[in-house]
Amino acid sequence: MTAHEVNFDGLVGLTHHYAGLSFGNEASTRHRFQVSNPRLAVKQGLLKMKALADAGFLQAVIPPHERPFIPALRQLGFTGSDEQMLAKVARQAPRWLSSVSSASPMWVANAATVCPSADALDGKVHLTVANLNNKFHRALEAPVTEALLRAIFRDENQISVHSALPQVALVGADGAAHPTGLGGECGWA
Repeated sequence: MTAHEVNFDGLVGLTHHYAGLSFGNEASTRHRFQVSNPRLAVKQGLLKMKALADAGFLQAVIPPHERPFIPALRQLGFTGSDEQMLAKVARQAPRWLSSVSSASPMWVANAATVCPSADALDGKVHLTVANLNNKFHRALEAPVTEALLRAIFRDENQISVHSALPQVALVGADGAAHPTGLGGECGWA
């Protein structure tokens, strides 16, 4: 069997800001309310991706998700035009505005849990979208992440994309950021 490793990086979105939304994440808490520079962050990310590609690594780019995520605000009961709703949320619930504006989908290590084909009974790669249900701003990502993964990995004979598990603590999933696979032989191309 021949395996290929592809590095996926997410582009930083225009609404990137340091809101300290990830309780328990020391870097998030430490940088809370600092001024961010989304344009510089995008340039830095693209330079890193180019450096990896120039070094011979297979490199893919994941686009930012739509932010602010208006459907979540409507689901929470806010009404009016997008502009009216955003102004209302900014006044009444600034933390929610921060959450629906988070650029956190750039952290694609949290996008899905991967089961390599070498470990799967059917010999296919399996991607299960992470529900990220531990943080409101991250839990918003699952539907768009699933759509992106289905668009990228269309060959259902080799790769299966699975929807996120239900949004409950019992089956919380952080994607591929934490699992480690240990095994025997694997052929790298």
